[in-house]
Amino acid sequence: MKQNGVKWPLLVVLALAATVHAETGDREKPVNLKSDQFKADQKTQVRVASGNVIVTQGTMTLRSERLTSREDAQGSQFMSGNGAPVHFRQKLDSGEWVDAEALRFEYYGDTGTLKLFDKAWVKRGKDEVYGDVITYNTTTEIYEAQGGKSGDGRVNITFQPKTKSASQPAAASKPEAK
Repeated sequence: MKQNGVKWPLLVVLALAATVHAETGDREKPVNLKSDQFKADQKTQVRVASGNVIVTQGTMTLRSERLTSREDAQGSQFMSGNGAPVHFRQKLDSGEWVDAEALRFEYYGDTGTLKLFDKAWVKRGKDEVYGDVITYNTTTEIYEAQGGKSGDGRVNITFQPKTKSASQPAAASKPEAK
């Protein structure tokens, strides 16, 4: 049976390593925006950038064709945009990178939440999530994915097995039968 639009909370980090976090200083760093064109309305705090838009904040990078951002009275940023496709990348404290892509996005700076829409995917190492809508909290590293009406309407998730490290003891061998 097809399950369109069913939410599948993952409640785990893609690599199942919940102890690592996005670089701790990213949220306190300034936001830098580069684009081919830019328009800002100081009264409404709405900014529109278009053409090869690149937004950086610490290790976080967001690339799109068009971006609209606004700031509320408390200074929280909201961004939305589209691209062919939109690409997101952020380094974790562990040194690993999280990459994400979709046709459009919304980013809520106050919560660190990135929502990806249409042909969305998120990868961390060799682990990956594909869905029509993926919500990723950059602070807690919690993902939620929804299937869509295209394809089979389901979320596709791949977790790679973890290799044993050299610090793990070898399994005890059984004594030979006499």
